[in-house]
Amino acid sequence: MASTDVKPKEWYEAFPEPSWDTPTVTAKELVELMKTKKAGVDYIVIDLRRTDFEIGFIRGAVNLPAHSLYPTLPTVVTLLRNIPKVIFHCQSCKAVSRGTRGAGWYKDALTKEGITTSQSLVLEGGIVGFLAAYKDDAELVVKLD
Repeated sequence: MASTDVKPKEWYEAFPEPSWDTPTVTAKELVELMKTKKAGVDYIVIDLRRTDFEIGFIRGAVNLPAHSLYPTLPTVVTLLRNIPKVIFHCQSCKAVSRGTRGAGWYKDALTKEGITTSQSLVLEGGIVGFLAAYKDDAELVVKLD
């Protein structure tokens, strides 16, 4: 009998491959933005995690799970097109991750539309890196537990 071990497709395989060269921002640079600029006007943080968002998140971040980002990009671009820095992150933002994938899709959508008023960025180290440095700072981090 032939083997029927068919590996299920990953969620992202239903969507186009994104650009992988999105610039990064460090946790320290993000904190500087948070302390000197206005969230939702000068920058916005997009947390691409799903249920793991509940363990803690960056204050002011918008939770938009990566699984639903690509199909909603036209609306997301319309909403965020005038925010200069759109910072995406996931758990760790490794080279190939929800964070880098989402940031790449947003960057590609901006390029396709000729939008230059918004920049797509990836939070270096993701929430893991951010929490390693700032987990006890209630001005920067919200914990739900």
